[in-house]
Amino acid sequence: MTGVLVMLLLIGGRFFLTGYKRYVVNQNKKAVLTRRANLLNQQQSERKQKMHHIFRVNRFVNNAKLLGLEKRRWAVYHVDIQDAVTFTEMKRNLMQCTNSASRYFRPVSFHIKSLKATHNNAGIGNKNETSEMLFKNKTGDILMTLKGAFVVREEPITNDN
Repeated sequence: MTGVLVMLLLIGGRFFLTGYKRYVVNQNKKAVLTRRANLLNQQQSERKQKMHHIFRVNRFVNNAKLLGLEKRRWAVYHVDIQDAVTFTEMKRNLMQCTNSASRYFRPVSFHIKSLKATHNNAGIGNKNETSEMLFKNKTGDILMTLKGAFVVREEPITNDN
């Protein structure tokens, strides 16, 4: 009788250990599958965000093309003016630097100095960079240095006869 009980205990122990081993293996499989599912969900979420950003960028690019904001449709004219000008000429030059839908001015540097102040300082021996420049026009009110570029949209040429 004790032999039978020992045998039952051994067989029961074996079934228990086999079942417990399967339980542990299945727990590990579940943990791995859960991590994979979370990783896939995260990748899917990142993909949706990237697709949304790509959609927004493409929409912006298409709108820019419709407005004519393509690089090949714009011409750049560099400006480097160093001259003595009158107040009227200065006003005209500044008015030409205003922006519009088809052109804008991209300034790099702008410097003005009173011509009278330069003449007064030149006699004292105080050299500054504007008094050393060679100017085309010796008569004027202001020493002006303007550097930059005009960016102008090139309109397509149409043949209207």
